Amino acid sequence: MIIQPERPSHDFLAISQPAHSWISGQIARTWGNKVFSGFQPFEQMCYAAAQHDVGFLAWECAPTLNQATGLPQTFEELPEPMHFEIWRTGIFQLRPVCLYASLVVSLHFCNLCERFHEVSIDEDQSGPGAFLKEQREYQKVARGLLRGDPLLEDALEDHVLSYHRDLIATWDLFSLQLCRGRSNEFNLPRVRMREGGKSDVLVRKIDSSNNIWEVEPWPFNVQSLTVISEGKAIPRRFDELNTMRAALRDADRISLQFHFQPRSEQRGIHRRDAEEAKVGTDLTLARG
Repeated sequence: MIIQPERPSHDFLAISQPAHSWISGQIARTWGNKVFSGFQPFEQMCYAAAQHDVGFLAWECAPTLNQATGLPQTFEELPEPMHFEIWRTGIFQLRPVCLYASLVVSLHFCNLCERFHEVSIDEDQSGPGAFLKEQREYQKVARGLLRGDPLLEDALEDHVLSYHRDLIATWDLFSLQLCRGRSNEFNLPRVRMREGGKSDVLVRKIDSSNNIWEVEPWPFNVQSLTVISEGKAIPRRFDELNTMRAALRDADRISLQFHFQPRSEQRGIHRRDAEEAKVGTDLTLARG
């Protein structure tokens, strides 16, 4: 769960982890243009982006209480063993639906584990170490099962999987920073570009009343983009778990929209690019 800072109405906007990952999936669907690299397999990667936090769903239905804040625990406040178990649950929930998505999400969570959790010298005996060992074994098995699939023949090389892992991380951070509501400006670091190299992407709010954000450089293949999600208004702080859970179940639902557009001087360029892409598609359809 993500909880934004207290609002002027003295309540709190809460956004579930699966609702946040839903935004990641919408971002993925229009990612890539003449400047920024796209990706294949398309549907599998979009599914991985949209579902990467599915393991949190059971916890979101019965969240635990942070006694210090009087609010549900955020995903950052969960005990480390619970965090690993939720990640593990999501990875294996994806396996019977889309094995490639499960593989890429496993790689993503291993990357987060290595970056944000301390692995002891006796790696295999620690919580993070045990998680990494288990997931590396799973990734080896998953890659073996996927080999020979003609839809994925170019998607299992190490460099492709690393790129796809990094894409999930970029979309995850993009959505997370939006949902946190703590800053009107943030960077997506070292995003892969089509002609080689990497570039930071700046995301800046330019209209608070309409929730409009400028993105520079523009990584999408559309002229503008709107993504949606949902949250709940937590009316107050609590000191008792069941009271908090009941209030959250009955809390007002809030529809969320985030609008993205290129920086003003870039809009004409991206409009022409989008029109050229549409003409190319129309010609292809006509010839077909």
